[in-house]
Amino acid sequence: MPACRVALATCAEHRDLDAEGRLLLGALGDLGVDARPVVWNEEPPGGWERFDLAVVRATWDYTFALPRFLEWTRAVGDARLLNPPGVIAWNADKRYLIDLAGAGIRTIATHHLAPGAPFTPPPGRFVVKPAVAGGARGAQAFDEARHEQARAHVAKLHAAGHDLLVQPYLDAVDGDEGETALVFIEGELSHAMRKGPLLALDVAPVQTGFRAEQMSVVAAPAPDVVALGRRTLAEVHDRFGGPLLYARVDVLRDGAGEPAVLELELIEPSLFLDFVPGTAQALGRAILARLPG
Repeated sequence: MPACRVALATCAEHRDLDAEGRLLLGALGDLGVDARPVVWNEEPPGGWERFDLAVVRATWDYTFALPRFLEWTRAVGDARLLNPPGVIAWNADKRYLIDLAGAGIRTIATHHLAPGAPFTPPPGRFVVKPAVAGGARGAQAFDEARHEQARAHVAKLHAAGHDLLVQPYLDAVDGDEGETALVFIEGELSHAMRKGPLLALDVAPVQTGFRAEQMSVVAAPAPDVVALGRRTLAEVHDRFGGPLLYARVDVLRDGAGEPAVLELELIEPSLFLDFVPGTAQALGRAILARLPG
């Protein structure tokens, strides 16, 4: 009987995956799964239907070609792609935060600024970012002394056709607790990481690639942070069906000291499998359990 075949979808710049992707590849091999990296926008020999499952991992160029990427997800299909196409389409635009807030999930305050819409800088420190981007690309922090720079940044991004989000810069990102990334596998909390700040005043936004993150393992994330992560995933599961194979919920305390969702990563997030021993094997077993038959 032939081994089950799993494609780990990646991009041309990372044909051999990243460090955590290679760990997952090895874990699947140890489980007897014929797993291999496949560039998402290069049709593999025999087509995607030759694979039992396709797991989205290092497709980090998708935001530069979002319509084509979403078309690809639909072509691979609900029965084969993890996470599913509908989840990916919703999560690809950070306006999902507005949807979550409407569903009663506490999120960072988010104002949508459509191309051409007038921009009035808010008080205090704030962040302007594209609604579709990755790795802090195009995101920049401003304060009341930098309103002209903020207007210029908005005008530049709008001229490029971007929908924008304007959010407060939360001081908690620079504090001891900082931003907590909660990693879930099959709807259950696997591990948590602490993320250092990515943005600072007078630091130019990333135009291509990704800004490096400062990471450390959190042995015991705060209970209210974990509770918010679970409520967030429950809302996603209610919306799309679940549980999802993997998810990452990034949480930061807001101005009132309450945990708020900063980002919900359901497409190709770093899951930090290379930081926590055994997590690549756990994800591998979850993929194995999803295989047909």
